[in-house]
Amino acid sequence: MRKRGSILAVLFAVLGSMVVTTTPAQAAGSCYASGTHYGYSTYTCNIYRTNHPWSMYGSANLHLEGNVVGVLGAGNSWFVCQRRFGITLEYGGGVVNDWFAYTLTDNGYWGWVSATHFSAGGNMEAVPGLGYCPGGFGDSSTYPGNSPAIGGVLRLPGPDNEVSISYN
Repeated sequence: MRKRGSILAVLFAVLGSMVVTTTPAQAAGSCYASGTHYGYSTYTCNIYRTNHPWSMYGSANLHLEGNVVGVLGAGNSWFVCQRRFGITLEYGGGVVNDWFAYTLTDNGYWGWVSATHFSAGGNMEAVPGLGYCPGGFGDSSTYPGNSPAIGGVLRLPGPDNEVSISYN
């Protein structure tokens, strides 16, 4: 009987260690490396609501080219990278963040999606599993893939009914 108990204990220990070693990319809602799009290594992430990515650039002095560059539907989408901008968006329920992820919208415009729209992550934190943009990415209006905004005029609050927008 002791032998059977020992075997079961070893089996449970092995199974338990398999659960502990699950990679973050497999965690519910987190992003994972998913291939290449338009020459970029990309990550697939889930966003919980349809949104309107922004066209913006700059680190020291944020430049907004208009706050509507397209539409990105809820669900899984691919993203190039993420970075902080000098702007913080707040939505109802206390959801707030200054991280943004770069992607191509469903209607063909490049833009930045607020981390407040992602299914994973916390307030004022990077999106888990999504790579960081290299230094200088997004600092000029001519960074890779950028295209002019279709909205043309900055509206505050923005098109997704933000409670507040603040500049850092």
